[in-house]
Order: sequence, then structure tokens, then C-alpha cells
Amino acid sequence: MIKLKRGAAVAWGLVTAALLALFAWMLVQWAPPAVPRKLTMSTGPADGAYHADALRYRTFLARYGIELELRPSAGAAENLSRLLDPASGVDAAFVQSGLANEHNAPGVVSLGAMFYEPIWVFYRGAETVDRIAQLRGKRVAIGRPGSGTLVVGSAVARDNGLTAPQTTLVEVGGSEAAQALIDGRLDAVFAIGALESPAIQQLLRAPDVRVMNLRRADAYVRRLPYLRKVELPEGVIDLARDVPPQPVTLVATTADLVARQNIHPVLVDVLLAAARDVHDDPSLLAAAGTFPAPLDNLLPLSLDAERFYKERPGLLRRWLPFWAAVWVERLLFILLPLAAVAIPVVSYLPRVYEWRVRDKIHRWYGELYLIERNAGRGDGAARLARLAEIDALLQKLRVPKTYMHEVYTLREHVAYVRAVVQEQAVPGAP
Repeated sequence: MIKLKRGAAVAWGLVTAALLALFAWMLVQWAPPAVPRKLTMSTGPADGAYHADALRYRTFLARYGIELELRPSAGAAENLSRLLDPASGVDAAFVQSGLANEHNAPGVVSLGAMFYEPIWVFYRGAETVDRIAQLRGKRVAIGRPGSGTLVVGSAVARDNGLTAPQTTLVEVGGSEAAQALIDGRLDAVFAIGALESPAIQQLLRAPDVRVMNLRRADAYVRRLPYLRKVELPEGVIDLARDVPPQPVTLVATTADLVARQNIHPVLVDVLLAAARDVHDDPSLLAAAGTFPAPLDNLLPLSLDAERFYKERPGLLRRWLPFWAAVWVERLLFILLPLAAVAIPVVSYLPRVYEWRVRDKIHRWYGELYLIERNAGRGDGAARLARLAEIDALLQKLRVPKTYMHEVYTLREHVAYVRAVVQEQAVPGAP
């Protein structure tokens, strides 16, 4: 092993330390920032399923020392609007599928679908209604302003010819619309919501209110790929009261958890862990393990969410407390690349030092070669003087003892060239 002289070792050590410090600084800049202790989420109406689920998320995140601030809203459309507003401070939100895409929601990514949100059409009257076009001329609620229901309801009403003057479209939703239908102030209610939503449950059990069995469900699914066909078997809501009294075919959107593109990777993991805790159980519309799932086909899926769905939690997360695992992962992000660079650099330093020492010796061979080659071309005295000068310099050359044999070999070669010059020198030559 090569031994560095003290001065050279210090110099090379300082240079190496400076370079590694620069590399470490660059890694720190690239490393994920510290995990925020607070996350802001836009939910939905305080009496809706979005807000109820978000309350359960808040309880789950509190176990990890993360505060989840909930901001109720009019619905999915307002949630999306808040995400698109940089000044809103909202990090994540529930948005129904089909409402956002990569063109109208730049900088927003999907974390996956959380549950089905059927498109419900409730109506009054003895006549069976199985096509939305049959509601022409009626008073129809299509969702409150700021809700995703209003966006989809307006589109469906337009496609089915309900925008003619004889049909009254009312922008109201939730419990208010449900009560208006029960009281007879409306003829039909268009709603998008989870089966567990209080307004949906109220209408499913209300006398004189029927839910539409959508005859053309397959057509809607074919035309709008973010929709899915779901079935409610007879009596599945309430066996004793036979709710619904016959099988019902519906189409459903999904409630998607979406977030800003720059959301912290650890927050994605914790949010999806909360989602799995809340939504993994079986429901009347989905088997256990169906949700959360990467189903949204209009918004890009977050890369961190994609990793969550493909991999189990890492070893550190399974064996260490949450925050300890987070900080160890962050340190490893810095230390592993630093070690990958530092180890080869440090191990290469002796070779650099060896090259510098030998360069002090071997650089003379080029001049010796030229002197020997021109030995018989006159001015031998000048060449002999130069050889004497080289020999004197070599006597003063300081190199580690390990390389002294090469110095002596060089001096022997100087003596050999001197002999060649003396032998070929031409007496009297200028």
C-alpha cells in the first residue's frame, strides 16, 4: 500500500473533502424535503360521504403525527377548483372520475379510486321510468352549484333533451333536493353519491319515491369510459322492507383521491394507507379489496401512488416507528450515493499520488532519449553539461523510499547516456 507524505496527504485530503462536500450539498438539494406535519384536504358538504370519510382519514393520520385540516365544500367541482388555485393551500381532495383530466387540470395527479359513486335518478309517480329522456317536462334537480353532480347532471340532461323549455332543471342537491322530492316540490332528482350518503339512504327508503333502473346502462359505459356498470340486487339495502323491490342497474363514477403533483411522497404513502384502512372493507357495491385502486383513466397516476399499489411497505416502515423510518430513508437517500462516490474516489487517491511521484522521475526519460539520439551531432560539451545538471537535480529529488530504486535506475541511465555522448563526441566540433 502506498504511503502518502504528510503534506501531500493533507492537500489531497482537503481537495477530496471539498469535492465530496459539494456532492453532498447537491444531494441535500435533490433529496425530498422534510415531511410536512400538516396536510389540507378539500372534502365536500358536511353532510356528505366525502367529508365523513375525510374525518376517518384525519383520525388515521393523527397516529403518525400529521394534522389533516378539512375544508368542506359544495362538492367535487369546487374541490378541483381549489386544487387548481395555487393560493388555496389545498393539497388533496376528493373528485369524482370524469370531472378532471390532464388537459383541464394540469399539475393535478390521481392517487386512485376510493369507492363507487353511482349516478342515481330518483323519481315520483306510479309510471315506471327507465330512460332519462322520459323526464322531459318534469321538475328535475341536477345538483347544487360547485358540485360534480351539477357538471355531470347538466351534460346528461343536455344529451337526453331535457334542456327544452318545458323541462325545469333546478340547481339543488343533497338533503335539500331529497326533501324537496319527498315533499312533491320536485318530480325527479339526479344525484351522484355513495350508497352510504344520508341523502341517498333517505330517498331509497322514502315512500312514493322510486330509483330508476337504467335500461341503457351499457350505452353510457360505452360512451363514457370513466363510468362503470353496477348492480343492486333486490332487497340488498333492506331485506325486511324489500329495498329495492326489484334489481336495479346503475352506472357509477368513482370517488378519486387527487392531489397536487408536488405533494410529498411520504404524504402520498400515508394518505393511501389511510384510504386502505377506510375503503378496503366490502360494501354492497364492491368486494373486499376492490378499493383503493388505480382506476382513473383520465388523470395521470402519481408515481408515488403507482409504487404504493405495486409494492408492500418497505422494510424500514415495517420495523421502525413512522418518523424514524422517514428520517432514515432520507439519510440513506443522501448517504448511499455519497458513499458510492466517496469510496472509489478515496481508493483512487493512492494511484493519483503514485502517478505524481513517478511523473517526477519518468519525465526525464524524454530528454535523455533526445540527448542520446543526437549524441554524434556536435556540441557534446553542452550535452554533457546538461547531463551533469540532470544528475545534480536527481540527487536533490525527494521521493518516498518506495520509489528510490527508480531514481537510482534513472541515474544509471543518465550515466549510460553520458558514456554514449562521450564516446561519439567529435573533437573540435563546434
